[in-house]
Amino acid sequence: DRVYERHAILARAARAGIEAMGLERFGPENDGANVLTAARLPDSIDGAAVPKLMRDRYGVTAAGGQARLKGKIVRIAHCGYYGAYDIVIALSALESALRDAGAEVEPGGAAGAAQRVFAEAGRAPEPVA
Repeated sequence: DRVYERHAILARAARAGIEAMGLERFGPENDGANVLTAARLPDSIDGAAVPKLMRDRYGVTAAGGQARLKGKIVRIAHCGYYGAYDIVIALSALESALRDAGAEVEPGGAAGAAQRVFAEAGRAPEPVA
């Protein structure tokens, strides 16, 4: 039960960060879907560059879309060995990569939104082996 609760908190934080960036979440509205958060990337940028920028420039791994979604979405995982600050860092790297790609994103907004979720939950979940 604790593992599922941890993943749910991490998912809520990732979703809050995505929304704070003004990105549309991709996928069904399902509070029980806590494996990853996918966000639709702005049409005005090269979406395929975003995961590469995150990895090469900021040292954070995120997955892009595949097949018809290639260059259209980015996916941030939060199931498994992830903690609160892994989510904060991933959201910060996404903000930076989006700005590098030409999108208008407010620096720090996503991290702040995620941290508010952790504060409301009363804790910042740590990775569990």
